[in-house]
Amino acid sequence: MKRIRRLHEPTRGLGNYLDCVGHDTEWEDFRSHDSGNSYRELLNELIDLQHGLCGYCEIDLTELDRQVEHSIPRSDPVGAPRALDVTNMIACCMGGTNRVYGSTSGRDETRYREPVRRHQSCGQKKGNQVDADLVDPRTLPALPSLTRVLVNGTIEADAVACESVGECADRVQRTIEILGLNVRRLRDARERHWRTLNDVWKDHVDDPGVMGEAARGELLPKNGRLPRFFTTNRSYFGSAGERILDECPREWV
Repeated sequence: MKRIRRLHEPTRGLGNYLDCVGHDTEWEDFRSHDSGNSYRELLNELIDLQHGLCGYCEIDLTELDRQVEHSIPRSDPVGAPRALDVTNMIACCMGGTNRVYGSTSGRDETRYREPVRRHQSCGQKKGNQVDADLVDPRTLPALPSLTRVLVNGTIEADAVACESVGECADRVQRTIEILGLNVRRLRDARERHWRTLNDVWKDHVDDPGVMGEAARGELLPKNGRLPRFFTTNRSYFGSAGERILDECPREWV
């Protein structure tokens, strides 16, 4: 996971809807409001804030693999209703559940793999859990990264980085487990991504100038979008990447 920005104000369509009905309404009622246009406007705004990536697993969001995820579940009985609270919303993938990606014409094992339950991630894996250990990606520091990806595609808490900012590494690791970020489907995808990076840049690892420019190309947004599996890129480039990310303005956050 990486730091993502928070939506602070309702989008125009959501604001108009709330003016009419208030917060005490069903989420599905809003989704169907205005033939779904207000929901799509909201989702697109969240995706733009997140530079096109799932707020949990960092896969690139597509028309068939995207949704609004509620950080605090809509079914949570504690506190005020949060279903239409934009500060409770993140743009996420569908957690490996869209069977379109399992069909012959659209097969993509990065997004869907049988058996589905074993390969679920993100909001689908979290479900209605309300866990105090769940780290909201909007509260993560931009630097340093509290997670790292290994050569085999496993993502784990970086204990040294966590300690440097006073975060509990066990809590970050627990978040990875809650969200299923190490299911085989995602682990394999990150490992392939790492190998691709290494095939391109392995002959230049001892050249700081080349690796710095490579990190710039692989880590910074292009047309407002970040490359999928951002933390894999970040881990691969290491200190060269961190220097690039530390430059102002930090448009990647």
